[in-house]
Amino acid sequence: MAAVQDGNSGPVNAGGRPHIRNTIVPEGGGDMYRLTRKYPEMTACPDCMAVYHGGRWQWPATGASAATGAKEAVCPACRRIRDGYPAGTLTISGAFLALHREDVMAVLRAEEQIETAEHALNRVMDIEEADGRMVVTTTDIHLPRRIAEALYRAYEGELSVEYAEDEQGVRVSWGRDDPHPPETAERAPVLPYEIIDNGVIEGPETNAYLLERIERLRRFYPRITSCRVVLEAPQNHHRKGGPYQVNIHADVPGGVARVTRQQADDLHVAISQAFDAAQRQLEDHARVQRGQVSPTVRPARGKVARLFPGAGYGFLTADDGHEVYFHRNSVLADEFDLLEAGDEVKYTEEPGDKGPQASSVER
Repeated sequence: MAAVQDGNSGPVNAGGRPHIRNTIVPEGGGDMYRLTRKYPEMTACPDCMAVYHGGRWQWPATGASAATGAKEAVCPACRRIRDGYPAGTLTISGAFLALHREDVMAVLRAEEQIETAEHALNRVMDIEEADGRMVVTTTDIHLPRRIAEALYRAYEGELSVEYAEDEQGVRVSWGRDDPHPPETAERAPVLPYEIIDNGVIEGPETNAYLLERIERLRRFYPRITSCRVVLEAPQNHHRKGGPYQVNIHADVPGGVARVTRQQADDLHVAISQAFDAAQRQLEDHARVQRGQVSPTVRPARGKVARLFPGAGYGFLTADDGHEVYFHRNSVLADEFDLLEAGDEVKYTEEPGDKGPQASSVER
């Protein structure tokens, strides 16, 4: 088994999976492509047709288009592509690439498709091949690592990740000098899971997507011991009637990730956002376990400044006066709907996609 190189901590024993630092990358700062401001709702990108809705850039629903008269603005990903300024770079090399190029490309495209479908700003910009190497540039810092980790899981090899000093860029490399794949790949443990359908008509596509997200959660945090997903919808609803509620309970040593997500229209989106929230909780749990965040740190205190119940988010005012974004998934005990402007809360502040964001918000 080859060693894995982490650009921040030096070589370590792979131990069956890459040991790479998980990091929460601060948004904003000196990177002009970061989302440091809000766009008007339903702003459309003329290059890729993504729309800014609900506080983030996302792909429009199938068959939908931006409203007539909607404002236009080039999204951060398309601006990077226009300028030829990538956020991430993945270099693939070694004798294995020369002999198994099509297999490597299949893994690359599969990971790209999954990531880009859910995160409109995470895309492959370009793929260049020369001198037995493949250089992949991306519009974000997450996709290169995701592709490299998928290659490592499939074919082992050597993997390294190196973040820029300001953590606003990343260089990832994967290579395997042995031209042949491992004779016996280590079989991943089966994650016990349970899906409870309370009157929601799932269908084969929804079931397949649920299983995919459960597997991705296990890959992200291999120490999960079990996962339970509960789907709920109002009585007498139609296929896209909503609002759908997705509850996730992921058991891990020393804790549990619990997420309740409600979405007005789309069950697929509700599932996606619920699993994204569960992944953020597990990342917080991992940071505590690694000692990067002390579990005894006292939470900050603030007041609810503004609420947007329909969109499921709001803003807090910290003691020093700055505003902190929070999402309904961050409110403990599912008490988002009980919050009112002026309520005092406790919370934990951390960097987020749109600046400071709050987690573990408690009335």
